[in-house]
Amino acid sequence: MNAYVCTYRHFQPSRAQRRKTEEAAKDDPLLRDFLIQYDQSYFDWGDDPSFYSAFHRLGTINKASWGVCRQDVRTSLVDGDVVVFFCAKQDKPKKCWHYFFIGFGTVKHVVERRDLWTKAAYKPYRSFYNVLACFDGTKLVQREYFHPYHDDWQTRRAVAPYIIFDPTQSAFDVISPHHVAKWDSGTPPPEVWNGDLRSKKLERLLFGERQIKRRLRTSSTGYAHTKLNLTKDGAIVRKVREIHDLRAALRHLV
Repeated sequence: MNAYVCTYRHFQPSRAQRRKTEEAAKDDPLLRDFLIQYDQSYFDWGDDPSFYSAFHRLGTINKASWGVCRQDVRTSLVDGDVVVFFCAKQDKPKKCWHYFFIGFGTVKHVVERRDLWTKAAYKPYRSFYNVLACFDGTKLVQREYFHPYHDDWQTRRAVAPYIIFDPTQSAFDVISPHHVAKWDSGTPPPEVWNGDLRSKKLERLLFGERQIKRRLRTSSTGYAHTKLNLTKDGAIVRKVREIHDLRAALRHLV
């Protein structure tokens, strides 16, 4: 089993992208509500991971799924793997980025894209906003809700599986996630972590035994936050030997 750290960016859409998405949402009250909340939220622009859909469709964010971003990670996941999520929010006036600990998900189902539409067990997820594509009986057809749409949906993103997290082994907080770090533009990465006890515990848990200084931010240009395989790269193998222990420690910090 593996454990990954992944950071998703709270994307700031252009006026044209927001307008097109609002037009697409005119007959979808739930999506309109998402757009109203979005700017002050900790959601991903495409609701991926699908915290918003999970709460409003299934009653708890811990039933979230993951189906568009980080296809390299999704391709490598198996049942029982853990993904630790952080949200990066940009403060443009101050030219800095803030990082928030969202929580962790334990993989319950690794679903082929067609199976999402043909197997009854996955029917509740078909109304989520991160399905990316639907199956019309013969082929996959693009189904996206947020502009801009992905040109590589068929060749890359939909090839990787749709991930469903286990609500009993996952814990997320998108209402008041803990602010853990800050990065100022113009300075080299990584970000600087806060000195409060909770942030320090989380930093030690995820990065404490690493011999290099990499954290979440991996480039001083663009939006690079490369995923990190904690198990393979040696961050937790000595101190937290089992995925079960990692989950227990993370749950205490969510």
